[in-house]
Amino acid sequence: MLTLSNLKRFGAVAVSAALVATMAGCAAGGNGISDTAQGTAATLNGKPIGEKAITEYVAEFRESADLTDDDAWGQWMVSNGYTPESVREEVINFYADKLLLDQAAEEKGIKIEQSEIDDQLSQAKAMFESEDKWKEALEQSGMTEEEYIDEVIRTNLLQQKIQEALTSEEGTGSSDEELLAYLQDSASLLDGTKRSSHILFNSEDRDTAEQVLERINSGELDFAAAAEQYSADTGSAAQGGDVGWDATASFVTGYQNALEGLEKDQVSDLVESDYGIHIIKCTDVYNVPEGGITELGQVPEEIVETVRTNMTASSGTTSFYSWYSDYRDAADLVINPMPEKLPYAIDLSAYQAATPDVTAEDPGATEGAADQGSADAGSAQGADAQGADAQGADAQGADAGAPASGGSASGSGTTSN
Repeated sequence: MLTLSNLKRFGAVAVSAALVATMAGCAAGGNGISDTAQGTAATLNGKPIGEKAITEYVAEFRESADLTDDDAWGQWMVSNGYTPESVREEVINFYADKLLLDQAAEEKGIKIEQSEIDDQLSQAKAMFESEDKWKEALEQSGMTEEEYIDEVIRTNLLQQKIQEALTSEEGTGSSDEELLAYLQDSASLLDGTKRSSHILFNSEDRDTAEQVLERINSGELDFAAAAEQYSADTGSAAQGGDVGWDATASFVTGYQNALEGLEKDQVSDLVESDYGIHIIKCTDVYNVPEGGITELGQVPEEIVETVRTNMTASSGTTSFYSWYSDYRDAADLVINPMPEKLPYAIDLSAYQAATPDVTAEDPGATEGAADQGSADAGSAQGADAQGADAQGADAQGADAGAPASGGSASGSGTTSN
């Protein structure tokens, strides 16, 4: 269900995952939040959140969700358990989260360097065949590149750095004993895992891909050298096309199926995916020792370190949310009375009368509607997740029963979503 609080998250995930986006709004950035030309909607620790930012957010949400007509807007609010008042409160909480992250970063002396933003943007763009495909994905998600940087990349980096600071302060991490226990539990999933390299071509470059494959198979061209010279995946090309072990990555179905059919040192035929055309080489296969895993040295170092990173990230994420909950509770958020005649504040009585009360018939039918209208917007999830992505994928690995993606392949066009 599309709600205001997950509006930005939908857009962020859609772009970073290179999938068809749902909808995304355009939140005010920088000083736009504190613009009080149309009044002050709220104050957070004495800093203003302008009414203008709230109104513009809702207006852009309505446009992106095709709810500019008041009838459609009224029906949507009633169907999703909102009122104009709760809409306003949720967006206020969204902006409160942005301000709190900035405040926390300032308190901890955290700064985002332009080079870090540039690196993250390059990784995001590398997931697409071309600049046009990247722009198309942004357009589908309702975001400009500048908004993606502000709402996704910058927020991800802030959360990541705050999380790292907390980990350093609290000594959060995974011991070798915990790591070994996890690998032992995951032994059946690790057994037979394969490491691979690939060369990625844009879809229109099939002739070139066929020629390169022929030269590799004839022995005329070394695979790693070919990856460096021809691969459109700049992230892995410098490493000879290496995208790591499939136990610590999540490849698109076509790629994974082709890899499963390869033995060590075998090269695939051309493999098509949404990212283009791949030539895949299986570079190694790991088999769990007969007696099981009894020490870390029995597992490839790359797998061990990826799992360690994922476990630490998972623990750090838990610590972050615990810290953030306390941090937000301690914040002084004062929401001012709602002004009259706001453009989104329409009378809902006609829509409420026309909408059947499904709650009485099926308590689960509207489950989440009230929650989504709550100040959760405010929870760190607003920040979270946009990233989630960002690192979130890593943290999920431990829960999934297998190491999660280390992320390197995600920029390669091999990551599955």
